Amino acid sequence: MNFAEFPLASLSDRVADNQKTLEFTDTIEDSSTGKDVVRTLVITAADKFGLPTALDDELLLGLIKLSVEQGFTDPKVYFSRYELIKKLGWRDESKSYRRIEDGLNRWTGVTLQYRKSWWVNDEKSWVTETFHVLNSVTVYDRERIARRRMMAKDAPEKALSSFVWSDQVFQSFKAGYIKQLDFDFYKSLTSAISKRMFRFLDKRFYNTGRWEFDLQVFACEHIGLSKNYSNSELKRKLAPAISELETNGFLAPLSDDERFVRERCGKWRAVFVKATKKLAVLPRTDAEHDPLFRDLVGRGLNPRSAQKLLREHPPEKIREKVQLFDQLKERVGEGTIRNRPGWLYAAIVKDFTVGAVASAHPPPVVAVVTPLATVEVSERERAEKSKAEAFERYWEALTEEQQREFEDQAVAGASGFLQKQYHRDKEARGHLWHASRQSILLEHFRRFGSARTD
Repeated sequence: MNFAEFPLASLSDRVADNQKTLEFTDTIEDSSTGKDVVRTLVITAADKFGLPTALDDELLLGLIKLSVEQGFTDPKVYFSRYELIKKLGWRDESKSYRRIEDGLNRWTGVTLQYRKSWWVNDEKSWVTETFHVLNSVTVYDRERIARRRMMAKDAPEKALSSFVWSDQVFQSFKAGYIKQLDFDFYKSLTSAISKRMFRFLDKRFYNTGRWEFDLQVFACEHIGLSKNYSNSELKRKLAPAISELETNGFLAPLSDDERFVRERCGKWRAVFVKATKKLAVLPRTDAEHDPLFRDLVGRGLNPRSAQKLLREHPPEKIREKVQLFDQLKERVGEGTIRNRPGWLYAAIVKDFTVGAVASAHPPPVVAVVTPLATVEVSERERAEKSKAEAFERYWEALTEEQQREFEDQAVAGASGFLQKQYHRDKEARGHLWHASRQSILLEHFRRFGSARTD
């Protein structure tokens, strides 16, 4: 619960090399004394490994889950990276193994300084503590695991990798300052902001189902958004995450006027009410026996997207769009639809229609589509190409920090459909994610970026 109060990591998957510190502060009333307490957390990175990222935040929850399953009997926890990858829901690939090793190194090197912000459950008070999250880490590759298994026949766990919690962290666990987290629901969320909000509010909802926060304190000090954002930018950045938590049954839906309350000029409050219905986590196995599920996955959609479509759209509609997709692909070739899973998903959600003519042979409807490759380049296409080239020049002229800021603003202003694609597939960074990202960046450039280059 100490780890849920303030962010421990960046919201992004990468941190600038020159950024070595994060700092978060708030003021609360100490219930035992009735006095205000200014709480601060300072996170300092080791030069070699840098600050923790959003994925490292997930990794830390995975380590806690391993300790919960072992009953907090010892600060030293044995594990296999394969087991940890499965718990986190990451792909079983070499990149995931590297992420775990890099993340463990970061958590070993990072220093946390809690100034009157580390709750000692035995004493019921906020104290000042400075420590590392992990004292040590040992990671074995497969060859060393095999050799150690032969050497440690009577203690097979010694052939596994291991980590050791710091004294402060382990004592906090042992003192019972920990609550159950719906880990499956957490993993089902699509963005780092949604996940951070869920953890923080889930802790706060423990005692009461309604909370109000100063908007800037909530967004910047507890969620980790940039302190340079204006109130309107903070609301825009929070909106997709709030919507996701409402849709999935964690937050009760509120109108914008109810969610964000203006107190005076420049001063806003954010209101959150716990939903009463059960959290919605999409089933992982039931849909696998549905032929339509197999049809969607077989055409490139990931299982979660396929389940979502089956839940939200009638089977007849899905079957119709799958047939349309197959006819279009057969008629004009696979290369014409550059992003096939994205096209099929959009066809179902947005109800694509194409003119049809009768056919004497099944399927009964044949899509009439002019192959794109045979169409001469129009004035519009030339203009689009010119815009894309202008964007590339503009993008290359930005610093890395400016690129990250531009991308954050672009995603925040994108449509809900593109935002979901972007966040859902960001970790894998496949073709679908790159196509969504490019669309988001270009659209934002058309609206705002091009004016800056004039």
